Amino acid sequence: MQSSLKFAPKWKLGAYTLLAMISAFGNVVIAYVTKIMLNAAQYRQGDSSNLIKIAGIGAATILIIMLSNFVYRYIKCSIIQDVNVYLKEKTMGYLIEQRSDSQKDGLSLMTNDLKQIETSKTTNELMIIAELASFLLSVVVGLINSWILTLIFMVTTLIPGLVQRAFTKTIQAKAKVWETNNVSYTQSVNDGLNGAQTVGLYDAQSSTISKVVNSAKRMEEALKSLNFTQAAAGEVIMAFADIFSFILPFLVGAILMLQGQIGVGTLIMIVQLSNEFINPIVNIFEQLNAIKSTKPMWDKVEQALSFSADSTKSAKTGQFTGLKVEDATYSQGGRKIFAHLNLTVAPNEKILLMAPSGWGKTTLLNLMLGKIKPSEGHVFIDDKDVTGNWAEAHDNFSYVNQKPFIFDDTIKFNILLGRKVSPASLAKAVEAAGLTELIDEKGWDYQVGEKGANLSGGQIQRIEIARAFLSERSVLLADEATSALDPELSLAIHKTLLKKPNLAVIEVAHKISATEKSLFDRIINLNGENEE
Repeated sequence: MQSSLKFAPKWKLGAYTLLAMISAFGNVVIAYVTKIMLNAAQYRQGDSSNLIKIAGIGAATILIIMLSNFVYRYIKCSIIQDVNVYLKEKTMGYLIEQRSDSQKDGLSLMTNDLKQIETSKTTNELMIIAELASFLLSVVVGLINSWILTLIFMVTTLIPGLVQRAFTKTIQAKAKVWETNNVSYTQSVNDGLNGAQTVGLYDAQSSTISKVVNSAKRMEEALKSLNFTQAAAGEVIMAFADIFSFILPFLVGAILMLQGQIGVGTLIMIVQLSNEFINPIVNIFEQLNAIKSTKPMWDKVEQALSFSADSTKSAKTGQFTGLKVEDATYSQGGRKIFAHLNLTVAPNEKILLMAPSGWGKTTLLNLMLGKIKPSEGHVFIDDKDVTGNWAEAHDNFSYVNQKPFIFDDTIKFNILLGRKVSPASLAKAVEAAGLTELIDEKGWDYQVGEKGANLSGGQIQRIEIARAFLSERSVLLADEATSALDPELSLAIHKTLLKKPNLAVIEVAHKISATEKSLFDRIINLNGENEE
């Protein structure tokens, strides 16, 4: 499992390490000043003024380290921010490129999992650097003053590590159980919130709340088990550390003092430093356990980190000469959706594909887009085989859904989707889509609300159409584009779509008026009949 810190700026990691060493020096200063003052008192070296001077130097040094720690804390927060932003950017890019229709795993990954990685992985990786700095500095000072006692402390710190290894697999297994239950809980909350109106209509609040609460209980039970196992491991490690890394070395120190090999100041200094021998090691083992608990989440993030979008696709050149679906058969789960389907579409041709609900019309459009591959047959665009090839196929199409996705943002963003276009191109698309009046009334920066709550159904459809026109692609796919609109608005939308020049339109629908049918060049009944 690679470190998340590799995605932080190298200079910040260098500055953090240096400042961590300075911060750790504070504990050494206290121990060393204590040694000097106690040894001076024991052996009656100097006077009170000399002790006050030593104490003053120590206090001034501590204040300087305190000021350095302000920068140290800021750099730490900045590194966590950098890593978080990078992971979110890569993960979101990966999820969008996957084009999955399910939000369950992606939502949990972008929220709970990445937050767990921040708190249990990135933060602990930074803390390990600080703990190592404290340990190494204290060991160096200890060796200089009493190498025998320091070596005893160092050897005995190995014991907690052996104890820690016994808990590793158990912690990872419990982390996996928690992660699975957390995904389920996130989805149940999402379903409950999105289905609130339906639940309210049928007075099913109690059962829906119970479903979410039961999911929460399972998640919290798994989290409790994980937290308890980690805490239990910490308690056992701490107990062994106290026995083998404190009591035993202190006994040796007392014997050395009785033999006159060290003074009381040196003994107290080593005892004070022993905390920096013991605590950093114990903390590091606990932090490693916490890091290992994030492995299920990190495995998913690593898929995003190793993913690279296809940047090799060639730019579309030349005029659209036609689309052909040749002898296409598509099966799913052992059931044949459609078989031996043939379709040709000429440039600028307006075609209506009629079929009842559940026939597989959306599946056919996805096949043309290259999102899925037929069980048999081929799809050709401009005489080039693009079967199942999203990278080659999708640049030929724009798409108008029955229920377009609307971002909780401005009208302008929902049309542009962050793309850079000229003002003239934007104005042309908006006018062709029939949105000029809305823009004049509300303005480009009008907030449309969640799922377009501040817009009418027709306005939402026209935003989708403006997106399509702005792309200036050769073929527009319309998937039941007006089935949720009233007849008058449906006709207006069809006129907008079908009177657009230099655009082939393929619409799939199960119900459409005779007036709207008359606007098409060709009507094909996918059950076998062909109407002109």
